[in-house]
Amino acid sequence: MGEFTSSDQSSGTAIGAAVLAFLCGMRYLSEAGAFVLQLAVFEPAPRYFVGMVWNGVLVATLFVGGVLLLMRKFLGRTLVVVGAALALAASVLANGDIRLYFFAEVDGEPLITSEFAAFLLFAMAVAALVLSVIRSTSDWLEGRRHDGEEPSKQDRLPGW
Repeated sequence: MGEFTSSDQSSGTAIGAAVLAFLCGMRYLSEAGAFVLQLAVFEPAPRYFVGMVWNGVLVATLFVGGVLLLMRKFLGRTLVVVGAALALAASVLANGDIRLYFFAEVDGEPLITSEFAAFLLFAMAVAALVLSVIRSTSDWLEGRRHDGEEPSKQDRLPGW
């Protein structure tokens, strides 16, 4: 087994941020789908439209950000940070009646009923945010290597 180089370690933070962005995006995709279903089944209400658009924006931001991050684009990092920050803000600030505009409910119950699952989803958004802003992710995006360090295999491929 070979030794890990700093570029291998820093790519792990970027890949981890992208994977967590995809997982968080899947959560908001389910929320957006629930709002679309409610629009189709029930009488249209403003909260269904707002919830569909809000969650659709989060899905697009997190998915596109994750893909661009894996492609080593700085815009991907920015989108993951923005998407995770917006998701965290909604999780923390959406309380009371306003919660219905951000999180879908079925029969008066939220889609995520377990407190552990809700905490896990919150922790994934925090981790995606942190992993995308730390220095090793930035170094990987910029392709920085220490003196004398060989480029990784992925850096030798065309387009990387």
